Amino acid sequence: LNIDINLVKATSAKMKIMDATGRVVKQIDMNLTAGGNQTKVSLAGLTDGMYMVTITNDKGLNYTQTIRKN
Repeated sequence: LNIDINLVKATSAKMKIMDATGRVVKQIDMNLTAGGNQTKVSLAGLTDGMYMVTITNDKGLNYTQTIRKN
């Protein structure tokens, strides 16, 4: 899974990947810089199916995306 985030200023954030039942199956703390940020996340070990990816912090960053692992 490739994550691209563009920010005006540096911040920290937390990424969570949740399965269809809402259980957190992977969590990553991210230190993001101003400008473009690229993060690669391995989905090895996760079964095929639908997952919800959320990236949040305490400064108003709130992103949610549904993904499918095949």
